[in-house]
Amino acid sequence: MDNRKKEFDVICIGQIVQDILVTNIPENALTSEKDTFLADEILMSSGGDAVNEAAMLAKFGNRCALLTRLDKKEVGDMIYADLTRQGVDTSLLVRPDDCRTFTAIVVIKPNGDHIFFDGPGHNYTLRMSDIDMSVFERTRAVTAGSLFALGELDTCGIEQIFRKAQESGALTIADMNNDSDKKGPRAVEKVYPYTDYLMPSYDEAIYVTGEKDPDKIADYFLDAGVKNVVLKLGGEGCFFKNREKRFFTDPFRVSPVDTTGCGDNFVAAFVHCLLKGMEPEECAEFACAAGALNSQGLGAHLHIQSEAQVEAFMKTAQKVRIDR
Repeated sequence: MDNRKKEFDVICIGQIVQDILVTNIPENALTSEKDTFLADEILMSSGGDAVNEAAMLAKFGNRCALLTRLDKKEVGDMIYADLTRQGVDTSLLVRPDDCRTFTAIVVIKPNGDHIFFDGPGHNYTLRMSDIDMSVFERTRAVTAGSLFALGELDTCGIEQIFRKAQESGALTIADMNNDSDKKGPRAVEKVYPYTDYLMPSYDEAIYVTGEKDPDKIADYFLDAGVKNVVLKLGGEGCFFKNREKRFFTDPFRVSPVDTTGCGDNFVAAFVHCLLKGMEPEECAEFACAAGALNSQGLGAHLHIQSEAQVEAFMKTAQKVRIDR
């Protein structure tokens, strides 16, 4: 089958989160004797790595499905409606009776950085028993956002999913997260041989590899079986390396309003360009632009509305030239 004629362009696997964003409250709000503070803005939205990637991929014009768990109660229904408005295919969502969607209060600092207050969830991570493996024959790409945040799939499942996807001709792409469950830096190493593109942040990659030099970090993953490494460097752009080439991409000059979801926007933008057949250098440039542009508004996937918006930003925004 022609890969372009498959039912989906991308299937996104990962987290669904209810985000409650609060902007510009005093740093001493939790310890002050004062009992009321005025925030600049309070915003509720769907969030989570897989949701952010899926929403952006859909806005870029892709047929994108979300494969994860979502609860059946009011919060789940609100998120479901939001996903539908964003153009995300919800046909693969799993909605068990005992699932409670994870909630995060995201406090945005004046410099655009954020602090998460994570609320409890229950049975909200996908299980292998939830998945019909034949679905991966119907897509051009599969994203895992993010390794170390996939629950039981991290250690017994994601490598099977990626292997099935590759056997069916699909690209496999994985982001990473902090190892909050203390699984250990080698916990997800079984998936590397089945990963076409690995896109960790610099800090996440340091945790796994023990290295700080971008080349050595990339070599660690390449030696473990990953085919292409894209290292997200935040305000310093990104670094790409495979067995044939290596390069840095400089960042765009912005003053961040909210950095929530910028890494997920980067991943979605890179995948979008891959599916268009673009070269790695072009993918990295567009991805850096999407991450930077997302930081100019509130929310993890609310500011960017189209591919054209990112392209217009790239024509006018200044680049930061970094000597490396």
